[in-house]
Amino acid sequence: MTVSSPFRTTQRVYFDDLDALNILHNVRFLLFMERARGELFNALGLRWEDPLEVNPDKYHVVAAHEIRYDRPVRGEGEVLVELTPVHLGTSSLVLQAAVRSRHGDTVYAVGETRLVRLDPETNTPCSWSDRFRTAMGPLVRADQRATIAER
Repeated sequence: MTVSSPFRTTQRVYFDDLDALNILHNVRFLLFMERARGELFNALGLRWEDPLEVNPDKYHVVAAHEIRYDRPVRGEGEVLVELTPVHLGTSSLVLQAAVRSRHGDTVYAVGETRLVRLDPETNTPCSWSDRFRTAMGPLVRADQRATIAER
């Protein structure tokens, strides 16, 4: 499978994702971004179910999330989630995300997530593997780097 940047995936909004006003609950945006990240990693062959010997990069944590809500999502349906890797450091990866209408014309929220790879024995930051860098590196779009407030 060829993976491009931004990586796009469709996520379903269910009734239980909505609050009493029939608006997508704010925490669900992060869930959709998280699911999209899992789909991106799978598409790159970095599968969660593989053992650490095969996929040592799965041992990472979310170091930061930042999100800005622009418009409410009302009711059930589908949203498009776009992920753009914008920084691949020694032990960190920054992904920008946009949650859009199904056809992409309305932006509901934008966010950024910083991941840090950890050594499974010491729980301290360590370098991403060569396999990870080979898979993720070509997707990094440094020209997209801007803070949430600037977008």
